[in-house]
Amino acid sequence: MAAEGEATVPNGAGAKASASQAGAGEPKRAGGFLRQAFTYYGVSIAQTFVEFGVFALMKAFGLAVGVSNGIAVACSGAFNFFMNRNVTFKASSNFWRSVALFVLLYVWNFLFGTWFIDATSAAFGWPQAAGKLVTMVMQGIWGFCLCKWVIFK
Repeated sequence: MAAEGEATVPNGAGAKASASQAGAGEPKRAGGFLRQAFTYYGVSIAQTFVEFGVFALMKAFGLAVGVSNGIAVACSGAFNFFMNRNVTFKASSNFWRSVALFVLLYVWNFLFGTWFIDATSAAFGWPQAAGKLVTMVMQGIWGFCLCKWVIFK
């Protein structure tokens, strides 16, 4: 009879149970690729609400559009950084290195996005919203890859 907390194992499966129990003392991984991808894109969706909410709140306090938008972008970027660092990727890498790389990614995304929207509109006659949508998809893909394998590594 099995003691409390122990599972009984059918004949022939004992080796499998022992092998899985052997890894019980190993440190947990930060999570599988799919879990991280879903969490990363979930954080991005939440970031949208944070940015809009902070923008609306700042406007309600009577701040100018540029100031309100700047505060909103800073708050949503900080939210994204801390959530992805601590929840999505569970990073223990150098904090300031991660901050610097994350800021560089934001600057790159801004510069590339602005150029791409204008370039596709001028070259192909695309509506600017279509260029923005394509830009956001590309930024979402390389942003995840860079956060996973470079920024929070």
